[in-house]
Amino acid sequence: MDIKGFLSGLAAQGGTGGTHPVTKPDFTLSYENKDITGDIAPYLISFVYTDYLEGQSDELQVEFEDVDGRWLRGWYPEQGDALALSLGDQFTGLVDLGSFEIAEIEYNHPPSTVSLKALSAGITKASRTLKGRAYENTTLAEIVRQVAGHLKLQPAGQVKDIKIKRVTQYQERDIEFLSRLAKEYGHTFKVVGNKLVFADNVRLKEREAVVILSPEDMTRIRLRDLIKGVPTQVEMRGYDPKTKKTVSATRKTKSLRPKSKRGHTGDTLKIVPNKGESQTQLNARADAALADAQDDQCAGNITLFGNALLVAGQTVRLKDMGKFSGKYLVKQARHEYRRSSGYTTELEIKMIEYIDDEEQQDAANA
Repeated sequence: MDIKGFLSGLAAQGGTGGTHPVTKPDFTLSYENKDITGDIAPYLISFVYTDYLEGQSDELQVEFEDVDGRWLRGWYPEQGDALALSLGDQFTGLVDLGSFEIAEIEYNHPPSTVSLKALSAGITKASRTLKGRAYENTTLAEIVRQVAGHLKLQPAGQVKDIKIKRVTQYQERDIEFLSRLAKEYGHTFKVVGNKLVFADNVRLKEREAVVILSPEDMTRIRLRDLIKGVPTQVEMRGYDPKTKKTVSATRKTKSLRPKSKRGHTGDTLKIVPNKGESQTQLNARADAALADAQDDQCAGNITLFGNALLVAGQTVRLKDMGKFSGKYLVKQARHEYRRSSGYTTELEIKMIEYIDDEEQQDAANA
């Protein structure tokens, strides 16, 4: 199904639809739970909403013109006040993008403009406290649940069943600790509102593509392929003084592309295990390290007409792109409206599966 079919299909389900690009989206902007859309409309220059898959809070940036100085006086916002944005169009309907706390106010002249930068709400003061704690004979899911409780957040997402013999929080903030665990054990992690989202990367990659895009469906394409230096094997080997035994784990994976004619099979990444890890932990960390090393083998950015339904964590498929054809995971979605140029969506993507267009066509004709 191409992008037009995707849009039409969603329209039939009460979502988005239509085949014409949307240059001006529908939106509502609230300040401290009060709808200010009508009040700010004459002054609005742009807004940018960035949805990250992991590693940092989602962001909202709004820019206003301030020719009469009202934003420096009566309308001057306070840091920590809440903004809320819903975004869509006549096809998608409004999509609630959540609440954001104002973190930065910037004034520029000439011309006189005021920009507000706000971060997704949910990070509490407790999350910024350095802590040291050891977790023993437990599971990754239980650690996530406990830390979520410390932060007064609701755990969400699917966590892989990994038994943890021992893992230590080394005077780290809870957020930093969870980010490290997510990276080491093949998960993504972020805080969205009052939810602590911890998701298995394998499950994310298994999702069906929400849209299939050809070159003509995109206004800008920038993709890169790392030909050399991408590991296809990980080796973990060390000595456990407690058991007086050698511990090891080896993981191999196929390259995204078929083996080259020159027979290059990729590099080997070598990692030293931590003390006190179980074999299950070693295997999980080896899998995650290999996936992380290949994270940017084939990746880049694409831009298309604005669609509020495209978000981080989804998968999209690119076709008619030769060796760049395949299924991609959306790592970041940037929704931007500018009064001068309209509404666009830019996706940062990475390939998770190469799909040969010719083989697909041959299979369809068989």
